Amino acid sequence: MRILFSIVINALILFAITYLLSANPDKGVVDGVVLGCDWCGFNSLQAWKTYIIGGIILGIINVTIKPLLKLLSLPFYLIFFSLVGFIVNWILLKLFDYIVNVVLQIPGISYTINWTVNFIIAVAIFTFLNMFYSLIFSKK
Repeated sequence: MRILFSIVINALILFAITYLLSANPDKGVVDGVVLGCDWCGFNSLQAWKTYIIGGIILGIINVTIKPLLKLLSLPFYLIFFSLVGFIVNWILLKLFDYIVNVVLQIPGISYTINWTVNFIIAVAIFTFLNMFYSLIFSKK
C-alpha cells in the first residue's frame, strides 16, 4: 500500500510541476514543461499516463538511488543541509528526465523541462513537496 501511495504522490508532484510551469503562450511563457504529446493539455488522460509512469520511475529512483546519493553527500549535508538536498533533488530530476526521454523512450510518453530557470523552479517545487511528504507521512 505504501508503494502505491508513493507512486500517486510522485505523480501528483509531476502534475504540480507541469501545472505551475507548463508552456502558456497567452501568458508569455513559451518554454516550460513539455509532455510527450503536443496536443494534450496538462490534465488530459495522456498526461495522466505520463504522470503515473513518471511516478513509478521516480519511486524506483527514490528507493534505489536517492539513499546512495544521500550517503555519499552525508558530510556535506551536515554543513550545507538545504543546498545539498537541493542538489540531490536536481540530480534525481535530471536522472528522471534522462530515463524517461532517452532510456525508456515509450511512445507518447516524455517529460521535458525546458530552460534552466524552469528547471531550477521545478527542483525547488520537487524539493519542497518531497520534504512536505516526508514530514507528514514519516514513521514516528
